Amino acid sequence: MIERIILIGVTVASVGYFALAVRRRLAPMLSGKERNLPFDRCPSRLWTVFCEVMLQTRVIRERPLPGLLHALVMWGFFAFAWVSVEHFAVGFGLLDPDGVGHGWYGAFAAVWAVAVLAGIGGLSFRRFVLRPRALGETLSGTSALVAVHITVLMVTYLLDWGRLDPASPGWRVNWWVHAASLLGMLWLIPNSKHLHLVLAPVAIFFRGKGTSAMRPLRDDDDDDFGMLAFSDLSSKDVLDVHSCVECGRCTDNCPANLIGGSLDPKQIVLQLQKGLLAGGEVVAGDQPMVDRGAAWITEDDLFQCFTCGACEQACPVGIEHVGMKILDLRRGLVSEGRTANPKLTDMFNTMERAPHNAWGASHKVRAKLLESAGLPKYERSAEWLLWLGCGCSYDPHGHEVARAMQRILTAAGLSWGVLASETCCGEPARRAGNEYLYWELSEQVISALRANGVQKIVTCDPHCARMFDSDYRQQAEFAELGIEVVHHTELLASLVGSLSLQGREGRVTLHDPCYSARGRGVVEQPRQVLRALGADLREMRHHGERTLCCGAGGAQLFIADDSVEHPGGRANHLRFDEARRTGASTIATACPYCPIMLSDAAGHAGTGDVRVADVAELVAERLTDPAPADRASD
Repeated sequence: MIERIILIGVTVASVGYFALAVRRRLAPMLSGKERNLPFDRCPSRLWTVFCEVMLQTRVIRERPLPGLLHALVMWGFFAFAWVSVEHFAVGFGLLDPDGVGHGWYGAFAAVWAVAVLAGIGGLSFRRFVLRPRALGETLSGTSALVAVHITVLMVTYLLDWGRLDPASPGWRVNWWVHAASLLGMLWLIPNSKHLHLVLAPVAIFFRGKGTSAMRPLRDDDDDDFGMLAFSDLSSKDVLDVHSCVECGRCTDNCPANLIGGSLDPKQIVLQLQKGLLAGGEVVAGDQPMVDRGAAWITEDDLFQCFTCGACEQACPVGIEHVGMKILDLRRGLVSEGRTANPKLTDMFNTMERAPHNAWGASHKVRAKLLESAGLPKYERSAEWLLWLGCGCSYDPHGHEVARAMQRILTAAGLSWGVLASETCCGEPARRAGNEYLYWELSEQVISALRANGVQKIVTCDPHCARMFDSDYRQQAEFAELGIEVVHHTELLASLVGSLSLQGREGRVTLHDPCYSARGRGVVEQPRQVLRALGADLREMRHHGERTLCCGAGGAQLFIADDSVEHPGGRANHLRFDEARRTGASTIATACPYCPIMLSDAAGHAGTGDVRVADVAELVAERLTDPAPADRASD
């Protein structure tokens, strides 16, 4: 009876402490600016949780061997859930110890106990002996304690299953050691990264599709200028910062970090966590502010981000680093005028003077393209608006892509056209943090789309496609228009089977644009097109949703300081080298920014034997009926 009273007391204390500690860490969810969590797509979200939590698919995919070891531990604890229930039922006198653990389930759990010991042993060897860079230089004391507790739990179970006599003192000691380890976990988990055991399934459930979108600023009486203070963290942000398992997968996959930049996505999340727990106020600032403890994250780190979403794609616990945090922090800095990057200011000034593109090129460049190519003007009766965007309107290679799309759309017999003039959709401005400039530009774009009665948009620029399909839909004025938006590779995939094509493409490797593959899930369509061309497709190591950024995203094409040389070189050089290793003679792209970056890398490498071409160009070259350039649709 005394033992049961003690057991009740320590159990209540442990469970109570656990609940209070978790409540303390999640309390900011109740006071953040964005309290509502999304409950749309519930079946899809639940399936994702099942796959990524129960089956450990993402953990194993990113790091197969460590992932499998982690999965063994995780699956073992699923198997041990009933064992733990029975263990305490014996302690509370609800079950006879002689009838516990001797059936088939006891043997099943014993097998898993051995598997868990193998898993935790391998993970401990990796963390404390091999010590990979991604896990950090500092040894984790709580990780060591959790490893000890897990080992004790498995060993004590195996001893009990090995037929310790329930009447013996040894059995009683073994029972108490097992119970103490289980209850001890309740004191460890809420004070360590192992809180992810509780929060990760929730964070995964609420994770959005593709790379996270920037949140819409609140339209109410409170001023909202982006993330400035820790009180601005949304409910999902609070979940994220406490779900981090500190595995470093985000850092391992971050191209800005791979080339030697100081940006570390893991540290962005951990600094948010530390500042939140410490009662911090200002989140981001310049290096002197961080050094004196007045801020937690540096401006320089935030503006190194390519916004490619590789960190989110790799994260096994559903953390959304990009739109929800890095870009919102950029927006906060810009809104308060606390940015020191002169190239950032130059880009904003350029876009204010020339709202049609971020290069500041003259309107005449686009007008000359429309006239020389004979691109048809969009009429209300047309089915498709071909949105050229800044890349296809003002970049020389983009002009060739526009001409290729003209030939394809005309050959397919589609009714289409282009606007006489376009305003930049505002993507560089918003990704760089200038919300006011973005709203000015987007209002002009929406007004033009409404005035022309546009119902379907096809664009060769995945950045524009992402803006229309995600950012713009946050505005009621655009959402109510009900415009369908597709990337040109999606449309080409539906058309290529009906086009008359000749010849076969040679060896081709496809560079998946980040904003297309990860941002919108467009992966198979460009490959379908290339296969229809008879291409010998050679995949790069990083392809599909795991593509490697060319280095242009996040407005880096306009704001990056090219005079800075990182230890690992440049992102576009890294990507071009990976493409060359495939042995392909052509690098197919599907974004107007990527050829700029990859062609620059090719020039730097001094090679002229690799061609960089858009998927549309490859299709247009294989058309048996080229279709006159001046042939316009009705």
